[in-house]
Amino acid sequence: MLHAAPAFLAKTSYSALLASATQELSPAKIRQSIADLVGQSRLTEADLLSHEALLRFPQSEDILVIRALVTQVRQDWAAASAALEKLIKLQGHAAQAVTWGQWVRVLRCQGDDARALTAAAQGLASHPQDKLLLEEFNALQRVDVKPALKAA
Repeated sequence: MLHAAPAFLAKTSYSALLASATQELSPAKIRQSIADLVGQSRLTEADLLSHEALLRFPQSEDILVIRALVTQVRQDWAAASAALEKLIKLQGHAAQAVTWGQWVRVLRCQGDDARALTAAAQGLASHPQDKLLLEEFNALQRVDVKPALKAA
């Protein structure tokens, strides 16, 4: 398990925790602290901290990644989809296959198979040999899903 700064995790109130995170720590340190909270099953705090951190650092890949993971653990598919979509737009052609795959799965959890198919196709354009993306794309095609006009 990752270990965040003890002074940071020792704070007991959400407001103190959030204020400390956004004033004293870098996005990478905040990401690590959120991961620690998740590891301690403190999901509500992790969710609040990741939300606040995203407001403070909206273009941080570190924050977008951890926000996407926290919201997936909490099964908040809309928030997870928003974080992953923003991350993919921010990274552009450098977006990793795993990020595309997570977004496809989140879209499927939302029941948005059309966007999931389109996202899988877009991910495959950059990562044509990725096994997960190929599996997702083929599975969606087998159930006769029609692509959405736009995914990312």
